[in-house]
Amino acid sequence: MEAAPGIHRIQAPLGNRFVCIFALVGTDATMIVDTGLKDTPPSILEPYFRENNLEFSKVRYVVVTHADFDHNGGNGELKRLAPNALFLCHELDRAMIENIDVMIKDRYNDWEADHGFASDPATDDWIRSQTSDVLMDMTLTGGERIRLSPDWTIQVLHTPGHSWGHISLYDPRSKTAIIADAALYNSVLTADGQPAFPPTYRYLDTYQATIQRLLGMEIDTLLTSHYPLYRGSDAAAFLAESLAYTDRIDSALRDVLRGGQPMTLKEIIEGIHARVGSWPQGAEGFLNFPLTGHLEQMQQYKKVELGRRDGLVTYRLASA
Repeated sequence: MEAAPGIHRIQAPLGNRFVCIFALVGTDATMIVDTGLKDTPPSILEPYFRENNLEFSKVRYVVVTHADFDHNGGNGELKRLAPNALFLCHELDRAMIENIDVMIKDRYNDWEADHGFASDPATDDWIRSQTSDVLMDMTLTGGERIRLSPDWTIQVLHTPGHSWGHISLYDPRSKTAIIADAALYNSVLTADGQPAFPPTYRYLDTYQATIQRLLGMEIDTLLTSHYPLYRGSDAAAFLAESLAYTDRIDSALRDVLRGGQPMTLKEIIEGIHARVGSWPQGAEGFLNFPLTGHLEQMQQYKKVELGRRDGLVTYRLASA
């Protein structure tokens, strides 16, 4: 669908969820935002372009919003379809976007050594099979402006929190923000709107700052990767709930730690998950993402003390 003038929202299947790819079609250049899984460009983008009389020869920019395989897995296939396009991402996520093994090690398996979340080799192999790596031509830092038509320029925003190098795009002409995973509501949703797993923000301070920044902007249309299209007050409500959820996590985390005994991350998740959401059994493990961010903030402000038990990191509230 054309969500705003020149901005196409293209929904691709992702198991029982979906991921959105965006095509920004100007008179001088077309920009693709994210590439989905490895087969997304040939199976979803190519038919969409053909049916809507769009040309891959006009694709000048491919912007990868952040390091996650469902956002950059199709890079290689899109490079084949649009060989002259420049591939862009934020410098802070570049290494993971360029090499899926770096992403698996540094992003998805970051909790194995200290927290006992063991890597599943079969899952790692499946992620590799869904990804085709491409070297980035340029990296961004936020603040750049990319012209697609003589009278149409897109603004690049650095919106960290889900990852360090997450970027979003803003179209001042239609007041449309493409935020990908910069805000993640109170759950990541299935295609039919049911909670799939917890919001996987990772760096709390920057995540909250990103949402506050977006709330302060003029946004008439909000485009995300895994949620419906939001307009007007619905866009503001989505962002406000994303921010409010961080407060609920913070309150529940402090309550569970008030028991006084050192707790591993797995024990914290077991004690907290029923209070902060309702997901299919096993999906609560994704709370490792946000809880790590909250615990790191508490550690920074000396609100928790770290220890070790059986090789795993433990947390307890700091003594007064």
